[in-house]
Amino acid sequence: MANRHLDRVLQTHYLEGLADWPIEEIRAHRAECQRLEDAASYLRRLVQTRLDILGMELRGRAVGEDVDLGELIERLPSILTDPASHRNTGGRLLGAELGEDQERWAQSVVGNCCGEHDVESAPEMSVDKLKSLADCLADLELHVSAERRKLHDVFDQLQAELVQRYKTGRASVDRLLQ
Repeated sequence: MANRHLDRVLQTHYLEGLADWPIEEIRAHRAECQRLEDAASYLRRLVQTRLDILGMELRGRAVGEDVDLGELIERLPSILTDPASHRNTGGRLLGAELGEDQERWAQSVVGNCCGEHDVESAPEMSVDKLKSLADCLADLELHVSAERRKLHDVFDQLQAELVQRYKTGRASVDRLLQ
């Protein structure tokens, strides 16, 4: 998952000297991590949605049923809101609004994985091609999830530093209210 901002944040020296940073710098880094988390979460959900659709197509074929892709896409909102279909999100929520650049980036990562084939062409694909595409997407989902966990570690370290400063009095809640 090529994202130069994420790559920079995940480098070991990103948090060097954290204990000496001004609180504004910690907050800025935390906000950057949140933006990256929003993009990674969005990307992960795009991948998972495609995996859900491909899985339904493969299951339908396995039992001899034709899956109507149009009907499937119409049912997509209910599929996405079904708690049983959700995978673990790590307890983190998307921020208020995903940036257009983040959305474009996520779409391009999915596009690079899918190549010329995406779920819209699933009915015309062979079972082997469907499985190959699903394998590629599953690998991408694993990679995205691993990078998100690393990003969560960075975010958690930043958050812990802020909490520690408030607990010890090195930072004041009163400044937040001004």
